[in-house]
Amino acid sequence: MQRITSNNCIDLMKKRFPKFIPYWESYVDYWGEDQGITVQMLPFSEYALDIIKANRDVDIKNIFDFVEFLLCNGDDFVQNAITTSFLEYLLSKDQNEINFSKFSKYLGNQTINYCKAWNKYTGNNTQDLHDKN
Repeated sequence: MQRITSNNCIDLMKKRFPKFIPYWESYVDYWGEDQGITVQMLPFSEYALDIIKANRDVDIKNIFDFVEFLLCNGDDFVQNAITTSFLEYLLSKDQNEINFSKFSKYLGNQTINYCKAWNKYTGNNTQDLHDKN
């Protein structure tokens, strides 16, 4: 399989998640497209947050399957973007806004490993995470 790069990552997101497109278009209207993949990941983070808050389990699973796919198949830029702009964003949310247990059952091994490493680095103790393999 060919690596997912900064050049094709957003197009792949738009194909896999058509409901993400309005988030992307709003971002582009305000910021433009040339901000780099790490910043370009922010509208996907907002999209995912709304899906999680809406408790749409099938869509949540699809999002985290895709996150795992990017961690396994993305180039270094894509992997850094999905971890720093997406996973760290979700882990930083107050539990009153978003409960980790709403999506933790959908995390793949690479995603769990990153979240655990981030928690260790930051000293956080995200509920539900340390029960994962």
